[in-house]
Order: sequence, then structure tokens, then C-alpha cells
Amino acid sequence: MAAGRKGKQGDDPGAQPDGTVHWTAAMRGALAEFRNTPCRQCGATLSENQPLHEQLDHIDRHPQPAWQQRPQRLRVLELHGTGALPLFLEPAPRKEALADLLAIHHVDAVRFLAGQVRHPECKTALAKQAERWPLLVLRELLAANPARHQAGAALVLELLAAHPEWQAPLEAACDEPQRKALARLQADDGGGLADAEPTQWPAFLRAPPWKDRQALPSIPVLALDAVEQPARLHWQHAVPRRYPPVGGEPAQWLAEEVREAQQRGERQLAEYPRPHHTTQPPPEARAWDRPRKALWMLGLKAERIEDAIGDHGASLSADDFGKPPGDSWSCGDQLWQLPEPLAMAVFARLPPASHYMGDASYLRPLLHRFGTAALPGLPPYLKQGSRAMFELAAVIEWDRLAPWIAKGFHGNRWVRQEACAWLGRYPEAAARGLVPDALGAPGIARDAAQAALRWLHEAGHADAVHAQAMAYGPVAAEAVSQLLAIAPEHLLPETLPVLPKSLPLSTLPRLVLAEDATRALPAALLPDVLMTMALGKPETPYPGLAALQAAVAPEALARFARALLAWWIGNGRPGKERWMFALQGRLGDDETARQLASLLRQWRAALDRVRAYDALAMLGEIGSDAALMHLGELARQTRYADLNARASALLDEVAAQRGLSLAQLADRTEPELGLDARAGLALDFGPRRFALQMDDRLQPLLRDDAGKPLKALPKPNAADDAALATAATEQLKELRKLAKTVAATQLRRLEAAMCEQRRWTHGEFMAFLVRHPVMRVFVRQLVWGLFGGNGANGSLEASFRVSAEGELVDPHDDPFALPDEEGSRIGIAHPLEFAARDPALATAWASVLADYEIVQPFEQLARAHFTLDPALRTQRALPQWTGRTVTNAGLLGLEARGWQREVGDGGMVHRFGKSVGEGLAIWLQVEEGWYVQGAADPKAQQTVAGVALEGAEGRCLGDVAPIAWSEVERDLQRAVWAPVP
Repeated sequence: MAAGRKGKQGDDPGAQPDGTVHWTAAMRGALAEFRNTPCRQCGATLSENQPLHEQLDHIDRHPQPAWQQRPQRLRVLELHGTGALPLFLEPAPRKEALADLLAIHHVDAVRFLAGQVRHPECKTALAKQAERWPLLVLRELLAANPARHQAGAALVLELLAAHPEWQAPLEAACDEPQRKALARLQADDGGGLADAEPTQWPAFLRAPPWKDRQALPSIPVLALDAVEQPARLHWQHAVPRRYPPVGGEPAQWLAEEVREAQQRGERQLAEYPRPHHTTQPPPEARAWDRPRKALWMLGLKAERIEDAIGDHGASLSADDFGKPPGDSWSCGDQLWQLPEPLAMAVFARLPPASHYMGDASYLRPLLHRFGTAALPGLPPYLKQGSRAMFELAAVIEWDRLAPWIAKGFHGNRWVRQEACAWLGRYPEAAARGLVPDALGAPGIARDAAQAALRWLHEAGHADAVHAQAMAYGPVAAEAVSQLLAIAPEHLLPETLPVLPKSLPLSTLPRLVLAEDATRALPAALLPDVLMTMALGKPETPYPGLAALQAAVAPEALARFARALLAWWIGNGRPGKERWMFALQGRLGDDETARQLASLLRQWRAALDRVRAYDALAMLGEIGSDAALMHLGELARQTRYADLNARASALLDEVAAQRGLSLAQLADRTEPELGLDARAGLALDFGPRRFALQMDDRLQPLLRDDAGKPLKALPKPNAADDAALATAATEQLKELRKLAKTVAATQLRRLEAAMCEQRRWTHGEFMAFLVRHPVMRVFVRQLVWGLFGGNGANGSLEASFRVSAEGELVDPHDDPFALPDEEGSRIGIAHPLEFAARDPALATAWASVLADYEIVQPFEQLARAHFTLDPALRTQRALPQWTGRTVTNAGLLGLEARGWQREVGDGGMVHRFGKSVGEGLAIWLQVEEGWYVQGAADPKAQQTVAGVALEGAEGRCLGDVAPIAWSEVERDLQRAVWAPVP
């Protein structure tokens, strides 16, 4: 870190090292530990009568144990003075070696550290040498002609920023190349940007509060009892679910959600208990009615069931519930079986840790059916980061929601829009619910409530805020008035942070305005900008930061923040400036996410877990598609189990914040494998470079500089860079290993997307499929469809493919343009969809692909497809399969195609099922099965006991979607069947 003290050898910046060793007490202590230990191999010892070159040769050929290396070096230094300097010039020197180097006052020590300046510890040591010999250090750094982003350039600018008096003598002492390097580094890098006018600055920066601190009124801390009004539900504001999407009036799809929830409960009630489950009901359960059975399934202890029935749950508490026997159930699915008073009493007392409902779609049917009576049970299930929960809250006007909404408004950018909408829609309830926290004890809840009250006040709801404050009495009303009279930017800590003097402001990127790309904030404002950033905490940023973010372009702020991060790392990561690191999550962009992902791996490898975990959390805070991709890579890696678990949890949180389905999350976490936009990669040996291109099966093809195909990378020769060659070889080895797994995973995902009628928007299709380095390989081998209508129910309107150049073309190879209509969606067309559009369409496309010698990665155009026998439309069973035999290999093949096994009595695998949508599934049952803990013999045969549709009562095979039915029939026919004798 650049120093701010005067030079130790007088005030002469041109001072030079005197060529002596300045021994320190630590060096003397280490020297006293020297033992002339014989070599373990040959018994030789260091002779003090040998000349220096022989001693150096002895040390090189007879290495000592690590604990004796420093004393040995210091002994030679004592004998020969600075002539022993080569012993201390080790790459990436350790702390003790750097301390010894600083005591050796020699030009070669300075020159060595200048060459190692990229290492933060060496940079710090070089800055200390600059305290003694400023011009020498600066000239050595400039002699390397460093680029602006390199550590040497940063140190030059830091030193001159801290010591402007060195500028003139340095210019006079430099030779011409050094002078040009200095001028280049200090040149204005603003790209011709003009300074923004004061009217374009954030308002608080025109008169920064810390430059003229005013005495502020003290806001009292009051213990207020909540003043509440009855809650109301406004279903006209309900947000329809996205997955699968629904249409029509809210009353229609809300009623359908209630019906689906009730049917889930009916299925579970009919299926449980099952004999193989570890939790079984007591013997008297045989005589139980539906409410008693439902209470047991909700986890209520058997001895408390009769009491709950008798007093409608009034005497229940959370301690009366244990773990429910069905781990995958939602608690809401069994509440339908209970009388309303008992259902609501149970819902309000269910322990959230045991009965967690992460999906808001399970809660909404309860609210719609039971109304405001269900609200007391709602708070334990509110997830702060879940956008779905905030959308659920859109219909609830309830004072008790206000503090939770305020926390989302204040600290979560992904739900801020939904939080603002709630505050503006229900200002009276919001203000009434926020006043107690806004005047309560200091903490996050107080800060969030005050921020939300200020927003309400400024958003045109001042009358509502003051009226609701009066409901708490004149003291509270006066306190709220005082609170709102204080600009939040004026709330400053007692002690202001001190900005580092060595930070070179002139090298920081310009802060370009969001609304005028030709102007940037003036350089004179940078100290105040930095103060704005330093004042905040990770969980509660300084209020002025939001105004700064609104005024400056996001990409400019992200570049600025990355420059601060680079300075912080390059200067030894000082604790006082840790705010530079903490800013990355709030201000970062995709490039920031890439750098953080790389850094956290380095930190974790160095056992710096805390910093690695912080960087991981920042990836979640950035939350962009690129950040999700890096989180996905960390969740897939297996070297560090702790990073794997934390990244997986963050993925779930970010997906909930952004309202993404599992399929959309998978889109955003597809690995890129280090490939470029055309699925290529350059492997560098230094003098030689090799080009890698992925083929249609995502396998690497190698070529040399002349374009000659290679089966493998050649062995490095004497001219190659050994480190680069080793890294390239390892990169190719890792790529081959990963590519096989990634290809299998993504092809399964694409095939499932076709069968499940998955749809993408125009933007998603281009970003996550056409332009993705890995997915583009498979995308161009498939035929895509443009679908109208809503989601999977839309019909095929047109078809196209993606050419090798990434262009969209129709069957005649004419350019195909995607429409801009919001309702249009893109998907992988299924043969039944081709047939419904034009019976000859699939054949025409097959001819086109054959002309281009394109082999599809899975069956699409040539896929066998089936229609349901009309005689079976009103049935649930498929009798034609009963009595046939199937091998275990065939059953395991069903699992590979999306069927799930079920373990029955005594731990026997005896059923396989596949979901066909709307709560329905086709189940295949065998008579024999195999023991779950044993290995299934692939050749062993099983007898089919039956194949039937299961699910809601009254539904039959005719209710199964045609494509879902076709895929079930195809799966069954592909198994290894033998006909009934």
C-alpha cells in the first residue's frame, strides 16, 4: 500500500540504497537458530571458509528442512553481506523473506520486487521501499511500461497521489521511455466525456451532508402496541401463476387452483398410510373418519387427535405436532378434510420448520377458500426473497404484512417493484403497520420501516402517513413528523470513515450518467462518491447510494466498483476498506460475477472460507443470468462440498426472488465450458497455438495453426512455454471429461422439453439456446416451432431451424423472422404437432436435414407417435399390458425416460409411474419386483400386474394430453416386452 510518511533517508526523493544490510531484531533472532546440519543424503555441511559461489552451490544441491532455510540464508548474509542477495530472490516470496529483503538496501532488491509487484505482498513491500528511495522505485516500475490495469501502474499512481511533490523530480529523472510511460498512465482516460452539470448530479452531492453536519432532532424510541384494522382480500389484484400459465378471469383460475388442491388432498388420503413407511398410525386408525385421518397425516400426535376434534383445535400448540408421515406433502393439502374452525386452528399452529410450504401456489387456494381466517397462519411461511410470496401478498390488505413488505422494499432489489406496488396500493394499512417499527429499537426492522414510510410520504401518501401516526397518539405523531422532516442522507454515524489517501482517483473509471452517455460526474466529486459508498453497511447501504445508482449508468458503476475491488486486493485487502469488497454484490454486473467466481475459488483453495462465502453471497445478490450460471457451476463442482451446498441453496433463493421455474433456472445455469460464442477454444503453448472446435456431439476437434486435424495435443517441445502447455493440456483433459456429462444432461433436458411442450420467449430462446456456446451445438440439429396461444396449449403456427451460422431459416432456407408479439412462444415441435399443422411437414423437414447431413441428437422428426384407442378414452386401465413380461433392464430404461420407481411392501421395488400432468400419472405394477437394497439382475424377467391411470377420481385416459399419452405408449413399447402366451 502506498505510504503517506516522509522518506526515512531525509527528504531527498532521489536517494539511493547504500548497499548495506540493516539487521533487525527479528533477523538476529532467526540467525541465532542456525544449526549447520549435515545433509541427509551425503552428510555435507556448509563450510564458512568457502567462497560465496561455492556456498550458494552447496545450498542449491543440499536443501535444508523448511525450518532451517531462513537461518541458513541469514548466516550466508552475515558472512557475505549483500552478495548473498540471490538467496532471497525466490518467486512469490514468503512473509519472512520479504522482511529480510526490506533490510537489504540494494538496487537489485528493489528491481526484484518491482518485477514481482503483481503479488500483493510484494507490492506492499515495494511501497515501503518507496519511503526510502522514491524515484528509484518509480523508475523501476515505469521501466516495465505497465498497462493501466496492471499492479505496477496502480502503484505508480498511488504513490504519486499520496506524494504529489515527487511528480516534478520524477519527470526530471526519467529517461524518454519512462517519461512516455508516465504520461500515458496519467493521461485523461475519460474518452472525451464532458463533466455533468450540477443539475445532473444526485441532489445530495451538491451539498454533501458530511461537509456541513447539522444537529438533527433525536427520534425517540417508543414501545407502541399495534393499532390494527380488520384485514381484507382484493382478488382483482391476484397475479396468475406462470408455470403452467393460465388464462381467463381470476375467479375462474382461482377456483381451479382450489379444486386442484382439494384433489391432491383426496389422492393423499386414499394412498396413505402405506405399509413400508416408517411412521404408521395406531391400531385404532382403522376406525378413523376423514378428519381424524387428516390430522394424523398433518403430523398431529395420535393422543391429541380427539382433543382437537372436541374443542376445534383451541387447545393445540406447536408442540403437539411431529414430523408428518408423508415428507413430500404440503400441509395445505389435508386442511380441506377438516371443519373450517379446526382447519384454521391447525394452520395457525403448524410448526413451520416441519411443515414448510415454499411454493406460494399452495397457500393461495387456502386464502381463497378460507378468506381472512387463514391469515394468522400465514406469517411463518413468508419467504423474504420470494417474488411469488410478494405476488401472493398483492391481494392482502393487512397491517401485519407491512414490516415484512418494508424489509423487501429496503433490502432486496428483486422484489422492490412488488413491494412498492403493495405500499402504494394499501397506504393506510402500510403506514399503520410500519409506525411501531419505525419508532422502535434500532436495527434492520427500524431502518426498513423508516425507509418505507419516507417512500410513502414522497409518493403522494403523506396524508395517510400522518393520519395513521395520529392513531398512535400525539407523541408518536410528532416523532413521525420529525422523522419525515429529516432527509435520510443526513443520518450519519458519529465517526466518518477515512478514505485511503493512496487510492489514485485519476485512474478510476468515469461515472457516466444514465440519461446522458456523453457526460460523467466530475473528478472533483469522486471523494464524495467514495464517501457515499463507504458510509453504508452490506445489509443497510447509505441512503444516498440509491440516488447515485439512479443517476449513473449501471455498467459505469460496476466498472467503478471493480476498480475499487482490484485496488483493495492489490493492497493486501485492508480491513478498513472492506466496503470496497462488500459493494460488489450491490453494484456488480456480469463481469463482476465472473471475477468473483474466480476469486472465491482461489480464496477457498487458500482456506479463506469466510471471504469465499462472502463472494458467493454476492453472486446471489447480483442475481443476473451470468451470476446464476457461475452459481450453477459451483453447485456442480465436487471439490468443495461446502461451496456445493451453499451454491445450491443460493440458486433456490435467487430463483424464488426472480420468480423462475426449475426449467428457467436450468436455462440460466447451463455451463459454457470455457468455449467462445462459436463453440470454439484456443489452446496456447506460447509459440504454438491450437484451435479446438466442438462437433455435433459436443466432442472436441483439434487443429494446429495450419488447420491440420490432430487426434491429441502434441507433447511440449523446448521452445514451448512449459506452464502454458501444461495448463492447456489440463484444460483439454477437463473439457473432454465435462463435455460428455454436459451433452448427456442437456440432451435429456431438450428431449424432455419437447415431450412436456416447454416454451421459450424470443429473448430466452436467443440468449440461452441460439447464442449459448454449448446449446448452440444441439439447437441447430433440431426443428423448432413458433406457437401461438398460451403456453403448451398453443398450436404450431410455423416451423424453422437454426443454421450453422446461427441464422433462422424456414424449410426453403429462406430467412425466418420471429414476430414481436408477446403471446408467441418457441418450442421443439413434436411429431404430433407437425401432423396437426401439416401431415407432410415432418417429412419435408427430414429431407432438408438429410441434404445438410444433419443427424438429430434424439428422435424428433422420426419419432414414433401414437394416439389413444377411442375405446379406452373412458377407461383408467390398459388391459393389453397385463400379464406380459418385461426384463429389469426394460424397467430401468423406463427410469431413464422419466418414470419413477416406487418401493412397496417389505422394501420391494414394484411400481413405476410417469406424470402426465394435472395431477395424473400412469403407473405400471409388476408382480415380483426386487429388493431395493439389492442389485437388480438386468436379464431377470418380471410379470406385469397392470398398467393404469391414477389420480383424481372421475378422470380417465381421455383426459390425458395427446402428446403425454403418445410418450407413455412409446415408452411402454420400447421396453423389452413378451406377449401374453
